[in-house]
Amino acid sequence: MAVTIKEIAEYANVSRGTVDRALHGRGGVKPEVERRIRAIAENMGYKPNSVAKALSNLKKKMTIGLLLPSVKNLFFADLIRGAMDAKKALEDYGVEIKLVEMRGYDPEEQLEKIEEILNQKIDILALTPFDDPRIAKKIDEIVKSGMKVFTINSDIHGTQRCCYIGTDFVNSGKLAAGLIGLMNRQAKVLVVNGSPQLLSQSQRIKGFLDTIKGRYPGIHVVDVVVCNENDYRAYDLVREKLKNNIEIDMVYIVGEGICGTCQAISEFQRKRIDVVCYDDVAHTKELFYEGKISATICQQPYQQGYHAVQQCFNWFIEASDQMKDTVLLENVIKIRESFFE
Repeated sequence: MAVTIKEIAEYANVSRGTVDRALHGRGGVKPEVERRIRAIAENMGYKPNSVAKALSNLKKKMTIGLLLPSVKNLFFADLIRGAMDAKKALEDYGVEIKLVEMRGYDPEEQLEKIEEILNQKIDILALTPFDDPRIAKKIDEIVKSGMKVFTINSDIHGTQRCCYIGTDFVNSGKLAAGLIGLMNRQAKVLVVNGSPQLLSQSQRIKGFLDTIKGRYPGIHVVDVVVCNENDYRAYDLVREKLKNNIEIDMVYIVGEGICGTCQAISEFQRKRIDVVCYDDVAHTKELFYEGKISATICQQPYQQGYHAVQQCFNWFIEASDQMKDTVLLENVIKIRESFFE
């Protein structure tokens, strides 16, 4: 088994950062300590991997510009936490993150925020892009200028971005169809779409519709409404649809608007209506506890943030054996018993 920097650090009774600096000539280590570490590494048979070799040639630090629609959106809190933990793990290499946040999914505002973050002297741009041709054009302009671009949580087609980090949203739509099929093969479903500005949500709907068409012909989609990730609008839309379509017995929530949807369902007490949604943020867990959600599909936001920073780093140092153009996290199904005994 290959000897690691951690093992050398433990044997030499120094930090991993000290070992890394000593082995790759980055300075900041006393000459006698560096000689001792190099001797220990040689005696233990240490061989640097391609990442270490690339790091030895790294002449400048990396600054990531991270642009997210995270204001008033609890999902992104875990994604940001994962990104910051990855930054901390790479702190010996001087990795920095400049976070710019926005609220909602307005392409015009995102274009403005992209310009704002580009003016902060970043080396790499990582963002959750909105599905708009103006955003796609801007991404290609940035790549053409020589800067690498990474997409997180939602992808955008037809661009030269380096890597997408997130889940397979078509697959998550298929999972939703399967869950509803297990609950009720004759379900009459109302679909609540959060935002058409996100490719991820369009892909969820596509996966869902394709699956029920092919595997669950008894399931019928009564209507699709768009709440623009707004609980008040979700409440009004769902309340109106339930009032005029008494056959609805299942609601599939594609994005946010979960609280408003569940509130509208609670006021419609003629029969049970099951809910399938996404993610396990605080209000989702509370609604599970209250028995208002039947199942949720989670996309591991913490891991998305962590892997995003790691991939930015791998591409920056050109560690060819670690560079990927897609990093997919598993969709995880959770039911009430996943949260409460």
